[in-house]
Amino acid sequence: MNTLRLLFQQEAESRLLLTISRFLASIFLLLLLALPTLAQEVEPTVELGEVEVKADRIIHKTDGLLLYPSEQQKASSRSGYSLLQQLTLPNIRVDEVGHSISAIDQRGGVQIRINGIIADKAEMLSLDPKSIRKIDFIDNPGVRYGDGIAYVIDITTRRADNGYTLGTSLTQALTTRDGDYTVYGKWNTGKSELSLNYSFGYRDFKGIRTEETAHYHLNDGSIYTIQRNDLASRNRSLSNQMKLTYNLADSSRYVFQASLSGDFSHVPGDFSQKQILDGTQTYTALEQQQSQSSSPVLDLYYFQQFTPRQSLTLNAVGTYIGTQSSDSYDEVRLTVTMWTDAPTPC
Repeated sequence: MNTLRLLFQQEAESRLLLTISRFLASIFLLLLLALPTLAQEVEPTVELGEVEVKADRIIHKTDGLLLYPSEQQKASSRSGYSLLQQLTLPNIRVDEVGHSISAIDQRGGVQIRINGIIADKAEMLSLDPKSIRKIDFIDNPGVRYGDGIAYVIDITTRRADNGYTLGTSLTQALTTRDGDYTVYGKWNTGKSELSLNYSFGYRDFKGIRTEETAHYHLNDGSIYTIQRNDLASRNRSLSNQMKLTYNLADSSRYVFQASLSGDFSHVPGDFSQKQILDGTQTYTALEQQQSQSSSPVLDLYYFQQFTPRQSLTLNAVGTYIGTQSSDSYDEVRLTVTMWTDAPTPC
């Protein structure tokens, strides 16, 4: 009896072990079948290259606009004047040929700055449009920019570490003797920049004729007439401008600039000779003008940025103005005698 009970117990244990083994084998088989499905559910890893995020090219501010010129606009521009003409700033007229920028609404002048420093014509011509990072257009500048300034255009550039720029701008009228010629050069090395600009302009208008007829209504109701007609005239002027500039700058910290410039102009002798018919009298008038002036200028500028809200700006300007001029007006009256034929009395 005991032997039968032992055999029955061993058989029961064998069946239990067999059932557990089959259950574990089934689980293992299910795991093997599920592995490919789990592998398919895992998202593949994709490596992206460099991504450039571009912001809006025009940002509106309380005192104007902040503009970021496009690469196409930079590539199609030849100078700072050319780029500003493409941007079409509100109430701003840009004359690329005449190298001038003015306000359409006649509120006041337009001040041009490059990296915070006042720029002249030669610096705008030598400006490389591809180096421009942004343009700050201020339509409410305030007193810090000077009296009579209605608009300020501040151009921020990216300076090359090393290199040079040489160029010239020649403007000549075809129908008159009127020309403007500019030669400029700029050398960069590290944080230093040295530039030299020279401009020469001349004007010679000869043979201009004007005719004037003036009617004066007198108190007695009569009309008195005077005629003024040009017989000969000439208008000439010569101008020379030269500027030597040294600039030391760290775009995020400080800017120091020292410039020595000279402006020399000369009017060798303008004159206008007129014939005047005054009632019954005929006489000539000669008006002459002659002048020359010179103005050397030394300009020192320093800017230091301490914090995003704290900065220091120092600007000292020394100049000398020398002018000589002479004007004269002469009239030579000629008496006209009127003869009338009359019969001789017998």
